Amino acid sequence: MKSNLTALLLVAALPFTFVQAQDSLSVEQSWFHKCPDNDNINGISSERAYKELVPYKIIQTVTVAVIDGGTDIKHEDLKDVLWVNQGEVPDDGIDNDGNGYVDDVYGWSFLSGPGGEIGPETMEFVRDMKRLSMKETRTAAEKKQLKKYQKRLKKDRKSAERSIGFMRTLNDAYMEIEAHCSGTLSVDCANSYKEDEDVGFVKKLVAGGVVKMLEDGMEQWQIKDEITGGFAHFNDQLEYHLNPEFNPRGMVGDDPESSENSYYGDNRVYGPDASHGTHVAGIIGAKRNNGIGMDGVATNARIMTLRVVPNGDERDKDVANAIRYAVDNGAKVINMSFGKDVGHMDAYVESAIQYAAEHDVLLVHAAGNDGHSVDKYKNYPNGWNEAADSRYDHWIEVGASRFGDYEKLAAPFSNYGEQVDVFAPGYEIYSTVPQSRYQSNSGTSMAAPVVSGIAALVRGMYPELTAVQVKQVILLSSIKYDEKVIKPGTKKKKVPFATLSDTGGVANLYTALALAQSIRDNTNEIQD
Repeated sequence: MKSNLTALLLVAALPFTFVQAQDSLSVEQSWFHKCPDNDNINGISSERAYKELVPYKIIQTVTVAVIDGGTDIKHEDLKDVLWVNQGEVPDDGIDNDGNGYVDDVYGWSFLSGPGGEIGPETMEFVRDMKRLSMKETRTAAEKKQLKKYQKRLKKDRKSAERSIGFMRTLNDAYMEIEAHCSGTLSVDCANSYKEDEDVGFVKKLVAGGVVKMLEDGMEQWQIKDEITGGFAHFNDQLEYHLNPEFNPRGMVGDDPESSENSYYGDNRVYGPDASHGTHVAGIIGAKRNNGIGMDGVATNARIMTLRVVPNGDERDKDVANAIRYAVDNGAKVINMSFGKDVGHMDAYVESAIQYAAEHDVLLVHAAGNDGHSVDKYKNYPNGWNEAADSRYDHWIEVGASRFGDYEKLAAPFSNYGEQVDVFAPGYEIYSTVPQSRYQSNSGTSMAAPVVSGIAALVRGMYPELTAVQVKQVILLSSIKYDEKVIKPGTKKKKVPFATLSDTGGVANLYTALALAQSIRDNTNEIQD
């Protein structure tokens, strides 16, 4: 859901620019590349790193798997940095490399099949509620859990029903304005609609918001998304996410409850909505220094696309199989900007996580955007090894930081806790979106790929370092802040930033590369 929609209609919106050249990006659009020391902006110092440390090194290509909702593989800023399966002949209908996946040239989709492509999905708690309700006999604990789920479903649906009315009004008003303008918005046309005496108060407000956003440089597709996004969100909740009778899985043609079959899906990696995954991919590795769009963190990253995350909660089976696919096909870093509050096939997912460890693959995961402690409220999947009762050594859990006053260093939505390893920029991050466009998004979903990009460059410049060592390099080199900050999820309560994660720091590319070089130098001295 888009935040603060009502205020957006009444006050100035942040300007977005369509296909902007890199040298004309504002500080707000490029802040996460800035340096705490040189620029007094708490970014990751990537501009400094590329000037001072990177030019003197040979860099190996590193494949980064993006497990997400799909990626626009034709995007102008991504098409040259994609992982390409050299063992496949495109579109010949043959599994040329014998890996079990036909024509997997750019990756794989576990959300499509003979029946089409999954867009919306249910929430995991709704699926679990249905599983419990269908059992002939239930334990006392299961009966209690079922009642909790039923109560939650009723509450969430009521909340969505209360909200959708106003959002529908905004949606209808926008559509009426667009029709009035014959499908193409302009300031003059929106003003003429606003000045019509027969137009109601709310519609006038929406028209005024459209005028302001146009004057601020926003494109029509962005304006539509901002105004109508709330209605789409709550409508999806009622029709799909919170609907126990909705089940689109027949499109794929596999049993999501069984771990026996790993070979399902197809190669349609774009999907119904590739916005989130394209944005994540751009942060990691959008082509650098090409004069368009923006620069990704890692110049050596090659993006492997794995479509697993629908509009709703992902299936654990798909997550596990995507991790295994990434490992088997050469990924050394896996980015996972998704999560949910209920797990299901935990053992199967843990087996895939262990598989990644055995093959020296680093997993980077977004901590979530609920503004609460992940130590208290679990986020799945997570970096906790239940069998060993300890944290995974090859897993990095990432919270989101922001720029500006230090008291606002922690993004207000970010999850936090001892099981969060480190923070990274995740507020108003300017990156790629489908159709060769660009926009700013916020979330730990944006912070995780910043860390994945750092990991990819470290692994490319220092390939002798293991996944566990790369994790330690990123954590130990994070920039520590002593200041008290506003605690995420609260309006005014302040806590030391150091208490919000295990390291108490923000990831930094420059210091990570410097530490990796120091480790290499010391290792060479010992060997000599």
